[in-house]
Parts: sequence; C-alpha cells; structure tokens
Amino acid sequence: MVVDTKEEASTLWRTKIFVVAVFIGLVFAVVLVDWNTTLQMLLVGIFSLIFLGFYWHQYKMEYSYFYFSNNGKNLVFRFYSLRNLHGKPKSIEIAKLNFYKYDITTAFFDKKEYLILYQKTPKGIAKYPPISLTLLNRNQKTDLKRALFTAAISK
Repeated sequence: MVVDTKEEASTLWRTKIFVVAVFIGLVFAVVLVDWNTTLQMLLVGIFSLIFLGFYWHQYKMEYSYFYFSNNGKNLVFRFYSLRNLHGKPKSIEIAKLNFYKYDITTAFFDKKEYLILYQKTPKGIAKYPPISLTLLNRNQKTDLKRALFTAAISK
C-alpha cells in the first residue's frame, strides 16, 4: 500500500503562489489608483494583515509532503516540510520485523497531527522525531493507521 500527498502538496504550493500574486496585484492596484493617501494606506494595511494571517496559518499548520509504502520488507516514510521553498527531504526506512509501534498526537486545537514511530534496536526502543500528517486527507490517514497497526501486531 502507498500513501502519497503529491497532489495535495502541489495544490498547496499553487495556492501559496496564487495568494502572493493576488496580494501583489491588489497592492499595486491600490497604489496606482489616485485616491486619498490615507485610504490607500488603510487598504494596503488590510491586505497585508490578511496576507500575513494566511501565511501565519500555513506556517503554524506545518504542512509536509508525506509518502508511505509498506510494500516489500520495509516500511518507507519520505517527507519534507512545505513551510519554506526548499524543504530538506528526509527518509525513514524500518524493517517490518523491527517496527515496534506508532503514536499519533495532535496540536494547535487538534488541527495538526504528528506521527511518531518506534523501532526495536539492539540497544532498546528507538523513537523517531514526529512527522507531520496535517496534509493527509481522512482516507489517507485511515489507510496509514490500518497499515501501521497491521505492521505493529504482525510479528
């Protein structure tokens, strides 16, 4: 089974670019029109607050591209942050025999979800840093949970 948020990540990037273009266009339109300077400043301030609010929300949600595959002998997780232009790609591969358990935690008024993975090692149980699942839709989350639950109990 494969879970991939490529389409969702692309949609998010297009939305961000569209919002930037609309913001710049509105600011230029307000500045170029010969209105009262106070009204122009007020409109630019309002547009700026809306723009900053959108980007603050995007930043707080910590959207990440996420790929999961349980085909073969390993559980493969690939992900990178969509907060900045070039998120550093990360990958985790855990042999199914060494997979111990997983946890899903929430934050930011239960709007953000994180996946925490645990692996058996010769020195004990290793805990991986959290992976953002916020970009996954309901069906993808259900499929992921089902696959991880199956991998955790099938030893």
